[in-house]
Amino acid sequence: MKLPSFSLVVETANLSVADLNGLHDTLESLAAQSLPPQNAREVLLMDSGDVPERVLEQVLTAYPWVRVMRLPRGTGYEELKMAGATAATGEVIVFADGDCFYERGWLEALLTTFSDPSVLIVGGETAIDSSGPYGLAVAIVASFPANGCSPGLYTSDRYHLNNVAFRRSVLEQIPIPSRRPCYRMSGLHAAALLAAGYTIRRQPAARARHASPNGFSHFIWRFILVGYDGVVVPRLIAEEARSSGKSRDQRRRALHLLRFWAVEGAKKLVGEIRTKPSRILALPVAEPIMAAAVALQAVGAVAGLVAPQRLLDAVPDDILVSSTCQRRSRAGSEAAPQTVESRTPSPPEGGRGLG
Repeated sequence: MKLPSFSLVVETANLSVADLNGLHDTLESLAAQSLPPQNAREVLLMDSGDVPERVLEQVLTAYPWVRVMRLPRGTGYEELKMAGATAATGEVIVFADGDCFYERGWLEALLTTFSDPSVLIVGGETAIDSSGPYGLAVAIVASFPANGCSPGLYTSDRYHLNNVAFRRSVLEQIPIPSRRPCYRMSGLHAAALLAAGYTIRRQPAARARHASPNGFSHFIWRFILVGYDGVVVPRLIAEEARSSGKSRDQRRRALHLLRFWAVEGAKKLVGEIRTKPSRILALPVAEPIMAAAVALQAVGAVAGLVAPQRLLDAVPDDILVSSTCQRRSRAGSEAAPQTVESRTPSPPEGGRGLG
């Protein structure tokens, strides 16, 4: 089976509020792939100042197939992704995050799907690392859906930017949006892709584990913003559809999404206990954490309905530093949308270098 040429883009924006050790875990999981990352046209590590210089030097020493691209401070999550896609040369662009662990067959499972020329977008399955009561609670309540029941490729209306691959032509026609008044933009992008006639496929064999929120503040604001996005993203989709003359009824989408989260949470809880029955012993500790997360999501959803900008203005800067979320009252202090200047490094002898 002939695979298309590919490039791997890993961003570090989440590491501003996450454990830096997660970056080593991510790269170690990529190094252990059944399809070696050295087969990529390039493996680009996109950084806008979230990783200390000494850590980047360690990365380049330990993983000589990585190239670091430095972008201006304030460059957000989606902008780092798109800057990497623009600099990459592969036919297929594979996106990963610097705080995820990718199972050994992840990369191969994504790319073999593209042996079919009609396949343009393939997302994998991401779940929170459910180790311990805290991890179990976050895994159940997090917005990642339960792993697909289908044994093979299936169609979906969503994807996650930490685990997805696109043919270059798709991103050239419909780039990942940024600088909108929401926390994450993949929902907006997925809606735009579907409206343009693209099909999003999901590959259940391409599995990744995502780190839990790191610390009390990160936990609180992450779940508030998940609830906020659950209300605001459908509103933005409806507004953009109306402006393009392709209006669709999105009024019930937020309620549908909340119901979807509840159903998926139940599926994930059953799946976790079925996979490892001893996890039932962690439930007494996990349940209060789950209740707190659900309450925070409800706070975010209500704020998204009645006072979206007031909520965004209340979010600490260190939480949104890695986001391309647009806060209108602070727009003047944020990086301008879509104006990021990226500089591809010229590697010194040995093929390694810092931008």
